[in-house]
Amino acid sequence: MNKKDLTNLKKFLIQKKTEFLNKTNNGQRELKNDLDVTIGDEIDTATQNSEKEMFFELAANDRITLNAINDALVKIEKGGYGLCESCNRAIILQRLNAIPWTRYCIKCQEEVENFKE
Repeated sequence: MNKKDLTNLKKFLIQKKTEFLNKTNNGQRELKNDLDVTIGDEIDTATQNSEKEMFFELAANDRITLNAINDALVKIEKGGYGLCESCNRAIILQRLNAIPWTRYCIKCQEEVENFKE
């Protein structure tokens, strides 16, 4: 991977990090506003509870991705970005362009996913 590719990936990671942080902050504000609203009937309460559960689940997934983005940015600074955490081989540029915070090459990612099943 050349310097230009690395610079572009770093910019993209920073942009995604900002988007996730903004999304999380906006979601927290909306949740706080929803909690401040007077509770209505049972159907309204059930709907609000369902929406809160969905927000927390999405927020948890976003936190996982945000942590992976932060890890990728640290690797860029330390010089280890683009190497598979399992086999230590270079991750192909096409994969990094698709998922710049990926930790594994395609082969090792498949092994991780098969292990979970």
